[in-house]
Amino acid sequence: MLTFATSVIERRLEIKAAHTTHPFEAGWAGEAVFFIQVEGTHPELSIQAQISPDGLHWIDRGGPCVLAAQEEIAAIDLVNFGGWLRLAITGATEEQPATVLVHLALKG
Repeated sequence: MLTFATSVIERRLEIKAAHTTHPFEAGWAGEAVFFIQVEGTHPELSIQAQISPDGLHWIDRGGPCVLAAQEEIAAIDLVNFGGWLRLAITGATEEQPATVLVHLALKG
């Protein structure tokens, strides 16, 4: 039987500049899916998954996901990612902020 866990990484956080989510230790899991939801009007966002061996030093994993201004949810799935996970989100500005909700679903 597989172990499954879902965590809220960001809860209705308004971002107005480049942002990285809180790091999450997930070394026990073999699969991960980030769900990124945006509430209300927002600019086009670029969302990049990042991995780390120690939660301090980060590297991009895969290509960025683009969440268009008319879309409200995106998903990024990862396998073989090591110990720590986070997202880097760009595109929000003072003039065009974005309110994000990020869930991380893990299976191992």
